[in-house]
Amino acid sequence: METAANGAIAAAYLIIPLTLLPLLLTAKREIWLNLLLMTLFVFSCGVGHTLSALHLHSTPWHWVTAGVSWAAVVVLLTSQTRLRYLGETFHLLEATWDQALTGKLLCERSGDDLILLKLNPAAKVITQNLLKPGDRICEKMPIHRQRVYPYQVPLIDLYFQALASGEPQRLEYQYKGEISGWYTTLVTPLSSELLYMTFTEVSGVIHDPLTGLYNRRVLEMELETWEVCLFIDLDRFKLINDQRGHLLGDELLKAVATVLQDHAQTHSGIAVRNGGDEFLLLLPAVAPEITTPCPTPEAIATRVLTDILAIDIDGAGVGTSIGVASGTVTAFQAESPINRLLQAAETALREAKRNRRSNSPQHRIQVWNSLLARRRLRQITLEAYLEQRSSESEFWLAYQPICHMATGAIVGAEALLRWDSARLGRVSPAEFIPVAEATGLVHRISDWVLCHALDQLAQWQEIAPQFTLSINISPLELEDDDFLDRILQRVSGAGIASHHFGIEITERGIYSNLERYLQSLQGMRDMSLRLKVDDFGMGQSGLAQLLQFRFDEVKVDRYFIPTNAQNLGKVAICRAIANLSEGINFDLVAEGIEHRAQRDLMLDLNYRYGQGYLFSRPMTPQQLTTLLQEGTCLSPP
Repeated sequence: METAANGAIAAAYLIIPLTLLPLLLTAKREIWLNLLLMTLFVFSCGVGHTLSALHLHSTPWHWVTAGVSWAAVVVLLTSQTRLRYLGETFHLLEATWDQALTGKLLCERSGDDLILLKLNPAAKVITQNLLKPGDRICEKMPIHRQRVYPYQVPLIDLYFQALASGEPQRLEYQYKGEISGWYTTLVTPLSSELLYMTFTEVSGVIHDPLTGLYNRRVLEMELETWEVCLFIDLDRFKLINDQRGHLLGDELLKAVATVLQDHAQTHSGIAVRNGGDEFLLLLPAVAPEITTPCPTPEAIATRVLTDILAIDIDGAGVGTSIGVASGTVTAFQAESPINRLLQAAETALREAKRNRRSNSPQHRIQVWNSLLARRRLRQITLEAYLEQRSSESEFWLAYQPICHMATGAIVGAEALLRWDSARLGRVSPAEFIPVAEATGLVHRISDWVLCHALDQLAQWQEIAPQFTLSINISPLELEDDDFLDRILQRVSGAGIASHHFGIEITERGIYSNLERYLQSLQGMRDMSLRLKVDDFGMGQSGLAQLLQFRFDEVKVDRYFIPTNAQNLGKVAICRAIANLSEGINFDLVAEGIEHRAQRDLMLDLNYRYGQGYLFSRPMTPQQLTTLLQEGTCLSPP
């Protein structure tokens, strides 16, 4: 009887190590030694009982068992802190499992399905109590056997791929079925058969709360190789918000979203609120098996435009401009195809907004084409050269005199930046200044102009002490916090009277961010700089806006200068500006004077100063220096 008992105990002792062996092979370093000694201890006991059952007493083996036993005791005593830490960690993991806000599943592979072993309370809530331990996932949620957007294989196959690779995988997909929504799932294989999944519903993260459309977060997911992008921008939407209120503005945004969502569903695409009053409509490539004619991207854009223009809420509607891009775009340096497509569509949008003259599609829709691609490549080239400091050695300033129209006397000049590139030839400021503004290089270029113009003015004031010089600055300079300090430092270092140095700002630039710019203008006024409005009349704000800040000089754009007295409209405008100048005390300069008849007409309208080819074209510093030294009058009466 005793022999049988020893045999049974020996069998148990020998089987236990075999069950512990898989755990030993996968155990972490912190508990591996403990498990190893425990396994050896149990095994040695098993061998001892086997020998006893066979009536083979072995003193050496008893000493082996004793050695292993005391080694286990020592290790256990020295591992108390670590084991207590592990116990607390397990407790924490259990608490985290129960209290987590994300769903957690522990599953085991069974053939072509997964059997649920365990799920936490959050998983029960998210799955609406569809699952319980012991369930087969695909039986309870059949959509797992179907392809889920954006993947091309069933969801269950994605789980099996993770099991096969042994590497964790992060999945983001749209589930349409028992619990429809967008989900992010972290799939972690624990073994070749055991799978741990953490998942959460993220629809609120990638959707705009106001319109219900996707937000820009969906673009980062790279869900699809989109073929077509419509970049939609609402015109003068801020004005609607300001005049009619944000509630009406929100209703208009939702109405636009409805239009775009309808078109997205029609063409199997997605509609995205890019931010503010900007939207995107992304469409996939047409599947090869579809043989029926499909509308072109431009035709889709025309329908979108028509539907948006038809919106009417309490008598309010919105205009829109649309940029369209399709296919593979190579003119941009963005890493991902979707970003290149977006940049092409946005570039086309800017062109559409620049050319809009009516609500007709040809004035509201611009398709990305080879011309825009060449223009974009040109911009990239200009940007590359402008970024090089050596480009500054290719800059120079031309000077166009400003004259007293009655006498032809030179009273001042405007500095005009020129770029003669060794590689690109003569580059127009109208071409490279917008590139400099878009890249932030305009601040460095403006500082170069400022320094060289001030040095030249200091030389000319030795010849003509009352001579004035002005430079043009980008509106972006007025937003730069360092601009005022920099200009004060430059003017002070030049040793000139500050009221002889002028800053010209376009009317468009002033009123695009009026409050911020008025602060900067006041700062320059405090320095006694001469402030001028350039190209007056070409902005959208009207004459009354001049009342918001006192300028020293207004330069009336050549567009409004009449060629003769029969141009009654232009004559009336110039007369109104002259009356305004007398009322609020600023000087007037008529731009673009090319003929004596224009000069005489403007003199009759009380314009004292003029600038244009009648007096002089832009000239080099040396040429103007000679004229000042000789006291030459240009185009005398």
